[in-house]
Parts: sequence; structure tokens; C-alpha cells
Amino acid sequence: MYFGSVRFFKHLIYTVFFGWLALATFFAIFFGVRYFMEAKQDKDETKLLNIPEGTSIEDLYLRMTALGYSPEDIMSLIENYDESSFRSYVMRYASSDPSFIISGETGDDVTAEASAPVVDSSAAYTKLYPDLYVENPATEFADDDGTIYLTFDDGPSSNTWDILYILKRYDIKATFFFCGGYDSETQELMKAVADAGHTVGIHSISHDYEKIYESVESYLADFYDTYQCVYEATGVKPRYFRFPGGSINNYDRFVYMQIIAEMTRRGFVYFDWNVSGEDAVHGATWSSIYENILTGIKNNTSDRAIVLLHDAADKTNTVYVLEDIIDKLLDDGYHFGQIDDTVRPITFDYVD
Repeated sequence: MYFGSVRFFKHLIYTVFFGWLALATFFAIFFGVRYFMEAKQDKDETKLLNIPEGTSIEDLYLRMTALGYSPEDIMSLIENYDESSFRSYVMRYASSDPSFIISGETGDDVTAEASAPVVDSSAAYTKLYPDLYVENPATEFADDDGTIYLTFDDGPSSNTWDILYILKRYDIKATFFFCGGYDSETQELMKAVADAGHTVGIHSISHDYEKIYESVESYLADFYDTYQCVYEATGVKPRYFRFPGGSINNYDRFVYMQIIAEMTRRGFVYFDWNVSGEDAVHGATWSSIYENILTGIKNNTSDRAIVLLHDAADKTNTVYVLEDIIDKLLDDGYHFGQIDDTVRPITFDYVD
């Protein structure tokens, strides 16, 4: 009887022990596989976005922001994508550009090394300037093959009257991306351009690249100042704009996608160019501007051209060559148009 009881308890103990061991093993395997699959899914998601391997953390963040990912999802995916680069990324940019750093579990050691708090600025700029929106933004574009769009940046200036006179002679409407100004002469010139029926767009009132592209907020501040200046002078609420230096340049590398996304959300349309007179280049001459435009149009893969020229006080050669360019292009069978809601934008490609 005694030995039977001992044998029974031994079997019971073995059964309970191995039962718990099997159960613990099952849960360890289950949660281990689940963690692995979630981590793998995070890493695989970057592949679904068609983001090449080796893409920098900065570009990965910008791409995903432009695609509409929330900051929390972006930071989680980036951390799983490349943990060591993620930590380096936080440390490099937290103090110099807090808009890159999003609230979340990044670790106390990382934020301490960054010498800056982790802040949530993901949507702060969307609440700025609540009146800065386009009413009834464009939804579809027309066929405009064979059309040349003359566009003038940096005006108005002392050359604006001459440009307007030439355009009127040929009954051509163009597009002016204004820097603006509050003096009476500048205000009068902007009004004259609008009253003549040309398209009025926004460029930059400061034209200070380092300041403008410091952040999305600084870009919006400059844009809003320019917008108010132009609207006050012309009575026109501009719908189109051109980035100083073009949409992708050496100054806006870390913010251009966010700026584009925010301006698009507000209904504004930006235009780069596919032909340039290079009249802003030091040493530009009548001949160089003429050849640059005609060669650019001839070699252009598109059947239409948005031509970059400048309406600044020191660009007298632009005025001198304008009539000859118009004559030549009309002889070649082209016609001229102005930017409006029907014109498909020409924009620089995102840089991988």
C-alpha cells in the first residue's frame, strides 16, 4: 500500500512537471514566432513601398511622410528597418531640426545623447494660416501639346514694363512668379501684370534659401507673406507657385517632400520647368539665352515646354532677346499659353 502511494505521487509530479514544461514551451514558441513575424512584416513593408535597399534614413522618413504614413508608424518602421541608423538619425537631427523627431518610445539614452526633447510636430504646421487654402483646386488637365509657357521669376522689376509691352504686341499671356514687395512702384507693377490678364503666382518675398528651407514652418511663413503681399496689390488669390531654386535643390533636401505634401494638401500647385534660358547664370548673354531656349525646346522629350526666365532688374538681356525668341518659336509652329487650372504641371522627379 505504501509503495503504491509513492508510485502514484511520483507519476502525478512527473505529469504536472512535464505538462507545465510543454505549456511553457508552447507559449515561448508561439510568442517568439509572433514577434518574429511582426518584425519581419515591418521590414517587408519598406519593400512594399518600392524603397531601394540602402536608402538613407532621412530619405526613408521623407518618402513615407509624403505617402501619408503617421509619424508614429514611420518611426516604428524605421527603427525595425535599421536600428543602428535610426539611433544615429535621432542623435544627428534632434537638436538641429526637431521637426524630424516624433514622440514615441525611442529610449532615454537616445534622447539624452541628442540633447533635445522628443517632440510631436507631425501636424503642427497644418494648423498654421487657416486662410491659406485654394478654393476649388484643379482636378483635370487639358491636352496642350505644342504649347510654350513663358514664365518669369523674381519680379516685378524695372524690366516688367518692357516685358509687358512685348507680350502685348504679340497678344501672348505669360506667367509671373512674384517675389513681391510693399513699395508703391512694386505694388503698381504687380497690379499691371494682373490687370493685363497674365497669371500671377508665388515665388518668395525673401528669396533667402537657408531661411526658407529651414523647416516646413519657415517655408509656410515666407509663402504666406508673399501671398498676402501679392493679394493686396492685385486682388488675385494666387493658386500656383514656384519653389525658389526649383522644387528639389541643395537647400531643401530634408524638407521638400513634406513641403510638397503640405502645399498640395492646401490645394496649391507648383510648377518647375523643362527648359531654361539660364539667364540668371553669371555672364549670360543675348546669344546664350537664345540658344539655351531653342536648344532646350528642340531636345525636350515633351511636346510642350515650361520655360524659365527671370524678371529682375539686372536681367536686361532677357528683355532684349524676348522678341526674337517669340518670333522664332511662332515661325516653328508653336503657340503660347499661360498657366491655369488646365495645365498639367511639369515637376522635378523625387530623388531616390
